Amino acid sequence: MIELKEFTLDLKERYEQLLRDIPTSFYRFSNIYMAKDCSHLHYAEIDGAFCVVALPPTSPEDAYGFFPLGAEEAKLRRAFLTLREELGIERFYVPSEVLPQVEAECPEMFEMEASRGDFDYVYRTQDLIELPGKKYHSKRNHLSKFTSTYDYEYVSLNGENFSQCQPMMDAWFAEHTDVNTPFFDEEQVIHTLMDNFDALGLRAGALRVNGEICAFSIGELTAPDTAHIIIEKADVRYNGAYAAINQEFLKNAWADTRLVNREEDMGHEGLRKAKESYQPTLLLEKCTADLQGGF
Repeated sequence: MIELKEFTLDLKERYEQLLRDIPTSFYRFSNIYMAKDCSHLHYAEIDGAFCVVALPPTSPEDAYGFFPLGAEEAKLRRAFLTLREELGIERFYVPSEVLPQVEAECPEMFEMEASRGDFDYVYRTQDLIELPGKKYHSKRNHLSKFTSTYDYEYVSLNGENFSQCQPMMDAWFAEHTDVNTPFFDEEQVIHTLMDNFDALGLRAGALRVNGEICAFSIGELTAPDTAHIIIEKADVRYNGAYAAINQEFLKNAWADTRLVNREEDMGHEGLRKAKESYQPTLLLEKCTADLQGGF
């Protein structure tokens, strides 16, 4: 019988060792930890495999699993089947880096489909700081609307001073009432990150205009040369605020990195257009893997 366990901070080191070379943001410990309550995330250990699962109590049909980490050869198949038999999970989100292992050890078990809305966008850090050449001409113009209009300052944030962002957050979430779902509460997620700022190894920064925060961003280092932007929020009444926090956060907190992962577009057309306009260097692919009935 599977024993479901709660995510705790003391799992971070062990989990990241198991993660090894899977760079996708979906699997990052910080992303799982911040959403563990609202997304009903748990983990179980099956024959040494670390299995993360989402089990919404009011809609079991929406349950899903992550690729089982650390599964020894010939035990991956058993982990998938046990999750279906005991928890009813038939859908898994699988990063492209482990597809060869799935195909080798679990042949014909799954119907695979690329999940385009879940692809991570990865950029060269210096490109987003410098915005060089013709391809970034419109970005430089948009940024200049902010820098030439407002007398602003960049502020480093941590768990202790993040409360100064609360007025902006209150206004932002009051205006964007459609961002939360029954399985994801973004404001709760942000507070979970900042309440555990040091333990999660985060960095954060904000822009202040006339004493008020108008934009902020939260990120982490996921590899020696790669930053991961987890949260970015801006008050669009300040023209160019998103462009400004994008550049300033990278310049002040991540200038020593080579790459920056700005996560997925979640299938939102407007967000996809915005992310593509910054000219990603690569996309980190994920797919859905649905267990077939014959197994």
